[in-house]
Amino acid sequence: MEYRKLGRSGLKVSLISLGTMNFSNPTSRKEAIKIVDIAFDRGINLFDCADVYHKGEAEKILGEAFQKNKQRDNVLITSKVFNKMGPGPNDGGNSRHHIIAGCEDSLRRLQTDYIDIYYLHRTDFSVSQEESLEAFEHLRRQGKIRYAACSTHPAWKTVEALHISKKYGYPRFVCEQPPYNLLDRRIENEIIPMCEQYELGVISWSPLAQGLLAGKIFEDVKFPEGSRGSLTKAFNERINSKGVIVGQEFSSIARNIDVHPGQLAIAWVLHQKAITSVLIGPRNPDQLIGILPAYELKLDESILDACDLLVPPGRYVTSFFNTTDWMKSKGI
Repeated sequence: MEYRKLGRSGLKVSLISLGTMNFSNPTSRKEAIKIVDIAFDRGINLFDCADVYHKGEAEKILGEAFQKNKQRDNVLITSKVFNKMGPGPNDGGNSRHHIIAGCEDSLRRLQTDYIDIYYLHRTDFSVSQEESLEAFEHLRRQGKIRYAACSTHPAWKTVEALHISKKYGYPRFVCEQPPYNLLDRRIENEIIPMCEQYELGVISWSPLAQGLLAGKIFEDVKFPEGSRGSLTKAFNERINSKGVIVGQEFSSIARNIDVHPGQLAIAWVLHQKAITSVLIGPRNPDQLIGILPAYELKLDESILDACDLLVPPGRYVTSFFNTTDWMKSKGI
């Protein structure tokens, strides 16, 4: 495994990181723990989670996995806060109240004393970022988080946070975690240049575009049983006929160079500017083992040019920002 420096921080992160959104459903606890062990053995050192993943069950499984293998101190564990976790009016968002309570809950589920990278999962426009970042500073002073970050934020809001952190000495975001794949390249317009300018790492999610770039969804736009598209409306919305067509053409490019489409999709992301690491979310150990060689692929300019013809830089054919309020353009 190769490692890249995460933004301005001193952390080094594996080119491929393990996402845990599938843990608990559809991936069983036993298989999830096996996935964690295989990932660690293959050199993955960043394990990404969130409180909202199956209402905390993914965090519990991840915590159990590292209790069993005794490798907690040799990895980076992330979690996130923002989404609604209870019925009360203060059980969601980026208020000081919810951030501190959410972190405490995540620590208990993860069975750890600290979270390496703690994310604002989404932007909360109803709360000042001074309040959110001060809460992060409170947690950092207590030793409960080591780094702060944001996920799927607009560029201007991230820059605002950086200026607030500098002014008050609050934790500075070390990275942004946006959606990025060949079907939705919009982060190339503002988010990637912003991350380059301000030395933020980029740990991107959904490189396989919900399976569209892995040859799993075909012309009838039916979702394989157990896939995210078959389970959740937000994932279902990301599939459209144009995406299916591009996915088929992309699969042809992969076959022509004797590479699995899923591996090519991940390698494509790793060949783009400013990318630190790519998150993958295998449903079973075989999927993980099958996709890992992607980081070793070297793509020449002819392959990258062929991909640019399918979806030009900065463009998109299906939206992976459909869980955000700030991205107004969600359709084609």
